[in-house]
Amino acid sequence: MIKFVTALLLAATLALSPVAASAADVKIGVVNTRELLNSSAEWKRVQDNIKRKMEDLGRPLEKRREDIGRQMQEFEKQASVMKEEARQRKQEEIQQKVRDLQKQAMEADKTMAQLEEREKGPILKKLQTAVETVAREENLDLVLDSSIVFLNNKSMDITEKVKRHFR
Repeated sequence: MIKFVTALLLAATLALSPVAASAADVKIGVVNTRELLNSSAEWKRVQDNIKRKMEDLGRPLEKRREDIGRQMQEFEKQASVMKEEARQRKQEEIQQKVRDLQKQAMEADKTMAQLEEREKGPILKKLQTAVETVAREENLDLVLDSSIVFLNNKSMDITEKVKRHFR
């Protein structure tokens, strides 16, 4: 999705540049990719899978975070009556648990990013192919995402045409 949006932003920049503005015969289409994705059953299924996986990964992390929080509160209550050496050991133990939790959270984030790329990638590629197909069929020089431009001329909207190819 990032590549797709980046390409669209680049295209918008080129389209709005003085050189492109002087070309009167440039044909531009606009597509609402967000609408297309949100109306896709496949996209919704992937979103649900990702949400479920995120919850599965998050539950044990949240449990550990709460456990560490309780340990820190207990330590704070007992710290004043503990010997210096015991206090330092306990503090280092809690700090190590916090570092381990942060490491696990980073690994979970990495896993989620990989899952999103793996799951969303084929759908986004399919959408990109649909946009390219319509652009060729309509002889469009440039296709922009409606999230980055204001569309005053509704005849430029190719969302419905792309939708037919996207299904």
